[in-house]
Amino acid sequence: MVIAMKKGSIPCLVLWALSALLMVGCTTTFTTDGVDEIRVDNQKILDNRIQLALGYLSKGDHEGARQNLNKAMEVDSRSPELHDVWALLYQKEGELGEAEKHYKMALSYDPLFTRGRSNYGLFLLRQNRYEEAYLQFSKGAEDMGYPRRAELFYKVGIAALPLNKLAEAENAFTRAATLNPQLSAAYLELADLAYNRGEYPRAKQLLNQYNNIKDRPIPRGLWLGVRLEHSLGNQDAEASQGLALRHMFPDSRENLEYQNWLKNEQEQ
Repeated sequence: MVIAMKKGSIPCLVLWALSALLMVGCTTTFTTDGVDEIRVDNQKILDNRIQLALGYLSKGDHEGARQNLNKAMEVDSRSPELHDVWALLYQKEGELGEAEKHYKMALSYDPLFTRGRSNYGLFLLRQNRYEEAYLQFSKGAEDMGYPRRAELFYKVGIAALPLNKLAEAENAFTRAATLNPQLSAAYLELADLAYNRGEYPRAKQLLNQYNNIKDRPIPRGLWLGVRLEHSLGNQDAEASQGLALRHMFPDSRENLEYQNWLKNEQEQ
C-alpha cells in the first residue's frame, strides 16, 4: 500500500533531520572539547599548586604551603592528593586530629589512592596504633601497580612485629626483598627473626646479604652480628664487630647493651 504524502513533505523532513544532526554534532563537539580542555587546565593548576605546597613544606614554610593548598581547594576540593598534603601539613604542626581527618577524606574520595594509604599508615605507626597501621599497609600492598610496593610490604612487616604476628612479618619482609632485592632493611629484619628462632646459619646468610647492600654499618646490624658470631663460636668475628660498634657508635643504645652484655659474660 502506498502512503500518499503532500508535495514537498520529504524534502522538509530531510532538511529537518539534517538540521537536527548538525545541531547535535556541533553542540557535542564543542561541549566535549571545551570540558576536556577545562579539565586538563584545572588538573595542571591543581598539580602545580600541590607541588608548590610540598616545596614550601619541605622548607618549613607552612604559610606558603597553606596559601597554595587553599588555592588548590578552589580548583578541586575533592582531590585525594590535595587532602594528603593537607594531612602532612597538619601532622608537621602537631594537629593530629586534623591530619587524620584529611587522611580519611583523601581515602574516602579515592579508596585506591595507595600513596595516601601508605602515608596514613605511617601516621598511625608513629602513634603506636599498630593494628590500624598494619591494616592500612596490608590494604595498600594489594595494589600490584604501585611503584613502591616493596616498601609497603616492608611496612606491613614492621607493623606486624609489635603485634607478635611473626609469621606475617616474615612473609611481608620476604615479599619486600623479592620485589626489591636492594631493600637492605628487609634482610636485616629477616636475619633478626632467624636469629631469635635459633637459626644461626640462616641468620648469618641474611645478615651478609644485608651488609653486601648497605653502604655503611648501623648499630643494630653490628650488635646482631656480635651476638650471632658469638652463638656460632666465631670469637674473632665477634670481637671485630664489637670493636666496630664501640668505636663507630659509642653513644648508641646498642653499644650500651653490648657493654652490659660483655660485663655479664666476664662475670660468668
